[in-house]
Amino acid sequence: MESGRVYEYEYDNKKEEGIRTPYQIDRDRIIHSGAFRRLRNKTQVFGVFTLDYYRTRLTHSLEVSQIARSIASNINKKYGLNIDIDLIEAISLAHDIGHPPFGHVGEYILNEKLKEITNGERGFEANAQNIRILNFLEKKFYDKDNNKIYGLNPSLKTIDGILKYKLPYSLSDKSKHFIYDNDIFILERLHGKSFIEFIEKNFHYINKHENKNIKEEFFEASRCLECQILNAADDIAYATHDLEDGVESKLIGVEGHLKVKRYLGQSKFFTADLAGIESGIDKFFNGLKDIFKAFNDDSPAGSLRNREPAQIHAEGNRYPSMCQIKVKADLKEFFSRYISKFILNIDIEDREKYIGRGKTDLIKKIPLDFKDNSYKHNLIWKNEVNVEIKALKQISYRLVMENKDILLNRYKVKNIIEKLFCVFSDKNNLKLYPDDFQELYENGFYDEFGKSGFYVMCSDYISGMTDIYAIKLYSALFEAKSFPGVSSYVES
Repeated sequence: MESGRVYEYEYDNKKEEGIRTPYQIDRDRIIHSGAFRRLRNKTQVFGVFTLDYYRTRLTHSLEVSQIARSIASNINKKYGLNIDIDLIEAISLAHDIGHPPFGHVGEYILNEKLKEITNGERGFEANAQNIRILNFLEKKFYDKDNNKIYGLNPSLKTIDGILKYKLPYSLSDKSKHFIYDNDIFILERLHGKSFIEFIEKNFHYINKHENKNIKEEFFEASRCLECQILNAADDIAYATHDLEDGVESKLIGVEGHLKVKRYLGQSKFFTADLAGIESGIDKFFNGLKDIFKAFNDDSPAGSLRNREPAQIHAEGNRYPSMCQIKVKADLKEFFSRYISKFILNIDIEDREKYIGRGKTDLIKKIPLDFKDNSYKHNLIWKNEVNVEIKALKQISYRLVMENKDILLNRYKVKNIIEKLFCVFSDKNNLKLYPDDFQELYENGFYDEFGKSGFYVMCSDYISGMTDIYAIKLYSALFEAKSFPGVSSYVES
């Protein structure tokens, strides 16, 4: 596989020699990019306008980077491999920069609206948008002579590490998990024309609803090892750190045990993993019970509530307020143990062995170069910790994502994205765009999308917004009180 940059831009190639490695350069460019900074005000699970210590896309990306580095270092040490830690860090930091405001809700609405207005010709996908931002929307390199933008001009391996779904939009089911058609050339540079021909020949079969497992196998088999490490770290962060926020916010407590178990018993989606998921759910809530037992009246710490401070002091006990500190410390340790266990139970095997276990001959025919260092090995989970991760995800989804208040907010933000799209997909409103987007459109940078160009620009603009900016812009467009002086006039 080529290890050069996506675009062989002469200025970029000559600028720096020997100071930093290509992946250190990619990492640093990502850190200094506007798209990365904007993650600070983009939703992870809770809105950025709730409590300030909850995780955002930025803190999530930093945590994924730390976990991914630990996974890679552990594998390097165990097997004597040379997985580049700077590359791992670069792809981890960039893996969410394509997410629009309000997380997966915003992603879904943008995809549906873009498909609708272009008659299915174009769609929006957050992972695909990562690549678009790195290669175009971040404007670090501009070739004035040829009127071309090269974005951050990342290394091809950095792009490969971020690419979770190597299925072109036009050859997908167009709901999610695709790469934009304009970036198919990247797949060809990574795997050759035979890979594109393989997809073109088999995409109908891959996209059949009943072949969902086959599609997942295709995605997994075509990911480089670095991308699989990123994916594992993302799953671990989601299954632990987001749960920690749920416990801190009191959306997750021991009383939620029965609710999650009841859903699991009624669900038809879990078969082979059902027993393991139930066991993981029980283990999690039993752990929470042990941590919070300090507040039970029949526990030594709980019994302090009904006693006088002088009596507690005389008996050498600590004051009741220390129970809060102990619980916080125990919760940190509780989730840290989960993360450590998950990392230590990640292993690798020969990629050919993994593909050989494919449920159909289709997976075995994927044209990949198994001599390439990034495709020799496949990531695997030991001791069924992947099932335990599924259990934790179910807890998070049922008790946090389906919480009434969060569902109400989800309805609000759905309306915000829909109305913003309605305004900015109207070509008569070009002057409402920032100056740089107006320049891009007027200088033909969206001409490659044909008649859909303006609508693609609309999704680019909205997806780059932070949650807070989207709310402010919505207010400015649709609320009368946003007129200058109106609120003070009404108040007087």
